Amino acid sequence: MQKNSPDKMVSSSNNVAKLFAPRHLKPPVDWAAENCVLRDNISELCGSLRLFPYAREPMNALVDPMVNKITLCWGSQSSKTTTMYAGVAYLLSEFPKDTLWIMPSAENARAFSKGRWLPFIEDCQPLREPCPISPATGRVDTDKITNMRQEFLNCTLTFAGAGSENNVKSAPVAYLVLDEIDEIDPDIRLAALERIKGRREYKIVQTSTPKDEVGGIWEEYLYGDQRHYFMPCPHCNEMIEFAWKQKDSEGKERYGIAFDEKAKLEDGTWDFDLVSRSAHYRCQKCDGKILDAHKVEMLKQGEWVSQNLNAPTGHRSYQLNSMYAPAITFSDLIVSWLQVSGSIHGLRKFVQGNLAEPWKEDWANQEESNAHELEYDYQRGDLMGEYRIIAADTQTDSFWFVVRGFDRDGKSYLVDCGQVASFGELDEKFDQHKCHVGIIDWAGDRTAEIYEQVFKRRGTWFGSRGWNDLGQGQPYRMQMKDPFTGDQKGRAGRSKIRYLHINKGIYEEEMARLRSMQLSGFYTFADTPKTYYDQLFSTYWVKETTKNGHIKVGKKLKRSRGDHLGDCEIMARALSKFIGIARADRQSPVVSENNQTPKQSKPRRTQSSTGGWW
Repeated sequence: MQKNSPDKMVSSSNNVAKLFAPRHLKPPVDWAAENCVLRDNISELCGSLRLFPYAREPMNALVDPMVNKITLCWGSQSSKTTTMYAGVAYLLSEFPKDTLWIMPSAENARAFSKGRWLPFIEDCQPLREPCPISPATGRVDTDKITNMRQEFLNCTLTFAGAGSENNVKSAPVAYLVLDEIDEIDPDIRLAALERIKGRREYKIVQTSTPKDEVGGIWEEYLYGDQRHYFMPCPHCNEMIEFAWKQKDSEGKERYGIAFDEKAKLEDGTWDFDLVSRSAHYRCQKCDGKILDAHKVEMLKQGEWVSQNLNAPTGHRSYQLNSMYAPAITFSDLIVSWLQVSGSIHGLRKFVQGNLAEPWKEDWANQEESNAHELEYDYQRGDLMGEYRIIAADTQTDSFWFVVRGFDRDGKSYLVDCGQVASFGELDEKFDQHKCHVGIIDWAGDRTAEIYEQVFKRRGTWFGSRGWNDLGQGQPYRMQMKDPFTGDQKGRAGRSKIRYLHINKGIYEEEMARLRSMQLSGFYTFADTPKTYYDQLFSTYWVKETTKNGHIKVGKKLKRSRGDHLGDCEIMARALSKFIGIARADRQSPVVSENNQTPKQSKPRRTQSSTGGWW
């Protein structure tokens, strides 16, 4: 057996001595600047870590004995993750105690630790020093410093995925990190909190992009002291915050970012180059024009101000939108906003990711009493829209259908709707209204029959199926499907049909906002039958308390009403997005000469395309 050399023993003794030697503590931000290095695969701002001015107070809160919980509800590109792991590194180095770091899944945790955290440790001397050295190799002991668990000489850091309670059950810890808590099941979070139960000194650090109003980071933010970052205006020197929606000096509501009004063209589209060149922030106090160049100095002089004086002692909560991020310009944000404001999916992502606000369900229980305001000045059967889609919902003995015409700017018009007995009658409607494509669902007892019918019409028809969630926020997914797999007549492999998987959750929300005119450009014909409106407004949403005491939003269906025509509208809208209508990243479909668009009247009522709460 090989003996340790005297030099190695002396070196190990020196390392242990350093751990327990008295040290002069530096403020966390100064410590991070001196000891933390970011590699180029971790951040574009590679090199010595320089945290933005708004990160100073949350970092200092880590060493405040009066603070035991820190909540960061920050937008994208605001250095939320960098601030968090610089703070954890400081605690492990200067106040080493056992730590549990929970991420949405074990895969997330392993990838983060391997790709970002372990390289960070390697480049950070105060964290590298307490790493145990293998006597055999003289290098870091890889049995004790692994992707999911790092057993330092003075404490242990454990990474865990939130897949099950067993993953977060461990020995008591002093520091608990909850990363992206909106992706972590509430029961898992409660189990994790048991790890610090009974301790007098502990720290909880939790971060996330907000998703919904109930549960998660937004609820935690509201529980805390709700701090906002205020800075002096470069023109009037009044303290202001960057707000997406603000009130001017007369109390009128407006958007914080403004641009040249000439950027909106006569056809309703935008000159994005002019928007970008003229975008600026307006001071709420003096209307002064604030440019991106002003941000750096404003941030240096900023301060966090609590909005909730009745918060529990010890809970600091910080909300910060992406307008503060030095890497994101005002033009970046307003151009992105204009591009996504007609899409619920895009709007949701913008509000959650850039505004650091939850998606507020203010559309949930709209009634059909004002549905007639959707009606446009045209008659049933008029060939409205440049591109017409027929969508059909399959029943045991019939088909419900909707024909909707779409313009290239996203406006759409109900052309016809109703119920027919056979696919042949759907063909007649297809030809009558000069439709370009059709889509039909085929879940249920008639699947084989619908396979056959779509296969015969595979040049113009799509199959479809709705799902509650497709994962990763996908609104739809296209699949080329062989309808005759396993067929005994030798037809397997002859050809494939187009099969569109639809995330119904996303499009149900979009339809709810369209039907209530919170999003504009959704029209019906004059004297639309009551059956259509009954089914369009048949769904509603309620907040329910689960048996574990958590609040969730659930969808309900009004009694004695079907939602078949509503499902048809969802299929038509999803297909329109797939083929490129009203999407900035896709060209609009070409319209053949024999399907010219008729001249249209102006709508009876004009709604803002931005719609909704924001």
